[in-house]
Amino acid sequence: MNNNFEQGGLGAAVAGAAGCPPVITVAICTRNRAALLAEAVRSVLPQLCDDSEVVIVDNSSTDETASVAAGFAAANQRVRVFSETEIGLSVTRNTALAEARGRYVIFLDDDATAEDGWVKAYRRFFLDPPSARVVGAGGAVFPRYEHPPPAWFDPEAHSLDWGGDPRAFARRGGPWGCNFAVERKRAIELGGFSVSYGRKGKSMAAHEETEIFQRFQRSGWEMWWLPGARIRHLVPASRLTLKFQCRVMFSFGRSSASLRWQSVSGGMRRTLFVCARLVATPFQVMICLVGGLGMVIVLRNRIAAKLLLHSARVAGFAYQLTLDALGVR
Repeated sequence: MNNNFEQGGLGAAVAGAAGCPPVITVAICTRNRAALLAEAVRSVLPQLCDDSEVVIVDNSSTDETASVAAGFAAANQRVRVFSETEIGLSVTRNTALAEARGRYVIFLDDDATAEDGWVKAYRRFFLDPPSARVVGAGGAVFPRYEHPPPAWFDPEAHSLDWGGDPRAFARRGGPWGCNFAVERKRAIELGGFSVSYGRKGKSMAAHEETEIFQRFQRSGWEMWWLPGARIRHLVPASRLTLKFQCRVMFSFGRSSASLRWQSVSGGMRRTLFVCARLVATPFQVMICLVGGLGMVIVLRNRIAAKLLLHSARVAGFAYQLTLDALGVR
């Protein structure tokens, strides 16, 4: 599905290196976030053992990222640095998969920091998996706000904490893309991350991790919730505006539509699905906007914001569904 592995990296990646490769590779894909990258790497380095490493993939950064990454590699033999010139998170993650030596690859966003015991939680889980069908896992995400969020902002919007014990995700479920791990060989065999999803430059596209999780699950593999693997994810002040959040939700809607479009097979079923969703969209958006206005009047701004953001996601879903139905790329 993904052509990134067809140009030389896949064969070498699957063959592996001589000797005993690490069990765990922590992969950090980064672009123009030199200072944040340094924080992310520093949070991981004290947690590394002899059977773990860090792979940094620089996605054509124009700031000090290259020198920051090189500095870590020079100071620590467990850190290796690679570059990916094609812009896009999915293609960069595929480069990380191809270059990783570990049997399992943990993906950490470059604007996140790992809490103590993060690597250990993944390592312990994969070395003694609860099921023979385990292919990946993901853990808790807690926000680290650069600025206190406004009163209308949903405090759960950037948190993922299901608590409890490790358990398999339900079908179509999975962890967040800033904190998850996959078995490298299985991910490569499945084609890696689809470059049709994920952020590219200024694009807010998403769900590249969701798409590969769904392919895993359709193939009979399991993704698991791992509560002990916890990270802190930076939420900059620039993301705490209603305009930015509407852009995010519109883009999420678009990515969700493409996922659903792929899951619906047969010409007639697709036609019925598209017609039903597009007919319902104006009513859904109108209900959300009218309801949101009513919530503003009674000073329930948080509910009003939720309704507005939901309308943006519904609109994005309908927009992308129309493009997919027309074959527009």
